[in-house]
Amino acid sequence: MESRENPLFGRKVFFISPSYVIDKYLIEKLRQNEYEAYILRDIKKVKSVLAKFPESMCFINIDGGFSYSAWFNFMKSFQLSQDLSGIYLGILSNSATWEDKDKFLMNIKLPGGFNQFDKTETFLNNFMKILDLNGAKGRRKFLRLDTRGLNDVSGYMNSEGKLYAVNIKDLSSAGFAIIYRQELMSLFQKNTLIRNLSLTVGRKTMICSCIVFNTQSNPDGTAMSVLMLTNENPEETKIYIRNFIFEKYGRQMESIMENAEKDPASYSQPDEYSKLIAIQDRNYDELIPVTELDEAEEVVDAAPAGAAANTKYTGNLDEDLL
Repeated sequence: MESRENPLFGRKVFFISPSYVIDKYLIEKLRQNEYEAYILRDIKKVKSVLAKFPESMCFINIDGGFSYSAWFNFMKSFQLSQDLSGIYLGILSNSATWEDKDKFLMNIKLPGGFNQFDKTETFLNNFMKILDLNGAKGRRKFLRLDTRGLNDVSGYMNSEGKLYAVNIKDLSSAGFAIIYRQELMSLFQKNTLIRNLSLTVGRKTMICSCIVFNTQSNPDGTAMSVLMLTNENPEETKIYIRNFIFEKYGRQMESIMENAEKDPASYSQPDEYSKLIAIQDRNYDELIPVTELDEAEEVVDAAPAGAAANTKYTGNLDEDLL
């Protein structure tokens, strides 16, 4: 594998032909850890979709959909396409032999590695190391949804008996940015603790406890504040918001998939794969084995010293809300 410079907003992580257990265990765990993971089920539309996200990561379950030989041809074709040559390919399998692993690793560019899947915490942690090595999260710790124009996300705040509407600019499971009239800036001074902000997300309305991380005025007469959810909020609030974000992301991707062109190519021939010679106990040190990677960075919500409440942010706006 090779390490490349991490992009600011990370990379989308696609899974092709995942098995049921990969879907329900691995992909769900990745989403819980704020990785932007998607499933592409229509193999014929994979290339068209990936071409729209040329720096994304793509993991293929070679145990389903095609034969190993066809998957080999499919992945090799990425190297010949200007639109797809930058995709970070990787493999998932729980039945491939050492011969299969050797053939793929030595003949296909696989920044995502050849991963023998098993339903364990060890595998999950190692897999997240690969994602982090290749910049899947970029500088962000939490996925953020642009909520401007959405009619199912809104906010209100009660202060001294008055109800004030705030527009939600973007939303993450750690907090959100709001826009309001500049006359209300006194209500959102930095480090102010707000315990009665009513946040409606989808069909659910939640009374949230937040701390003001930052506030700035805008030239158009409005102001913007970044609010971070405190630990006073139940864990269910964070889970609900994260699931809502993935639901919105998923619908956007489904629309892209629906309108994507189908790949007319057949990958069953030639059978170059069966003619390759595998070498047992080959040294893969140059490919950076997963076992030698640094420990994966844990998502830690640390409260800054002197904060008005036990809040969930590190104190760096770029890292926390990107």
